[in-house]
Amino acid sequence: MAPKKCVLIVDDEPNVRLMLRTALESVGYDVIEAEDGHAALERLRRISSGCDLILLDLKMPKMDGMELLSRLRADGNVLPVVILTAHGSIPEVVTAMKLGAIDFLTKPVTPDALRRVVAEVIERHAAPPSAPRPAGSSPTPSDHSKQVAFDLARAKRALNRGEFSEAESLLREIIAFDPGSAEAPELLDRLQTLKEQEERGSFRILRDWFPSGTTRGK
Repeated sequence: MAPKKCVLIVDDEPNVRLMLRTALESVGYDVIEAEDGHAALERLRRISSGCDLILLDLKMPKMDGMELLSRLRADGNVLPVVILTAHGSIPEVVTAMKLGAIDFLTKPVTPDALRRVVAEVIERHAAPPSAPRPAGSSPTPSDHSKQVAFDLARAKRALNRGEFSEAESLLREIIAFDPGSAEAPELLDRLQTLKEQEERGSFRILRDWFPSGTTRGK
């Protein structure tokens, strides 16, 4: 039997943590809670087997979500993070993307939406780096959709890991392969917003957020 996946919930509201825990434990996840960034770092230090995903609130006392995310990335920790906030804004989204958070849930979130996103992000982060495109010159609509979904997962995984050049290349391939894709152009637009903020060359500032040197390109 495969080991249970572990989710760390970091939120200062006990009722929110209870709702998230109940929704995830009901489908078999191991859940750990922390009320702020300091507590989250302590919980992570104590988990010998590691964790698979963090659900992270942005607005918290003591150490907020953005500072926690920054500390994790500075330590070379590329654990996937889903931002959970009722106070989202474009600047926050851009900053969180610099730190590898590519998935966002707005509170209040439904249990079904929570479970769907958590499952997708965990699966994506563990996915193999590549797969061949469907054989033959005329793939079925089903093959086409599966390939787009797989490539989009790879692009998001690259973004999670700070591999921004690879993510850009994958997103452009998706758009060329499936011009009707809505999500790929949106992600590419966000990525271009990050690039436009730089003053020192392609992805230089973004690499500063990933001292482990995982960013590829240039």
